[in-house]
Amino acid sequence: MRTLLSRQKFSNLKQSFLYLSLLLAALPAFGQDSFTVTKNFHFTDGVYLSFEEFQANHPSYRMEDVEAYFFTNPQTALTEVEAVVIKETGQPVDTGRIWAISIGGIPYVRVPRSEINKELPTFAALKLRGKICYYTYPDWRSKQVFIAAYNPLNGRPFRTGTVERENEVVVKKMLHFDTGEVADFTLDNFLAWIQDDPTLVQTVKELPPEEKKEKLFKCLLIYLDRNLTEVRGEK
Repeated sequence: MRTLLSRQKFSNLKQSFLYLSLLLAALPAFGQDSFTVTKNFHFTDGVYLSFEEFQANHPSYRMEDVEAYFFTNPQTALTEVEAVVIKETGQPVDTGRIWAISIGGIPYVRVPRSEINKELPTFAALKLRGKICYYTYPDWRSKQVFIAAYNPLNGRPFRTGTVERENEVVVKKMLHFDTGEVADFTLDNFLAWIQDDPTLVQTVKELPPEEKKEKLFKCLLIYLDRNLTEVRGEK
């Protein structure tokens, strides 16, 4: 009788331990949402102080908790931030620490001061979101230009040379959602980032040379549709 009772207690304890183990295993995920970042995914409006906060869709300050003073250029999709103040305390947020700011669901990531001629902290809109995010911004870049002075009598050049001139260009960038790495949106960089999709890699490589640059953006759209990113965080 004593042996039978001991076995029964052991069985009950075993079941209780199994139940507790399953409960503890579920605790880390409790209170978190799993969401898929599509190319048009809307992020939580607010101020993100780090890439990790952006990954989790969890800003340090939600937009309703701050007074933000900024200007967004509708043509370039650039946002210049003058100041951000916490409503509850009246304390300003150090704009130099802001990694990104989300407005109307669209995240704007900081453009390094060395890469753009702006006085205020400037942020570029992520036009595509997903495993590879895409954004652009205008900048002035120096370029060597060949010039020649012609003799008006015979039309022949009598002086030639090169001068340095600044031209406005559109800088195209990629942001890797898994690592935070930023790179120029070029054929070589794009191929390096899509090695997890060998079929698309082969398709891009087989494009005629004159079409590779022209269809690169379309290939990015295809990649994003076929390679969704699912993360844990706030939806």
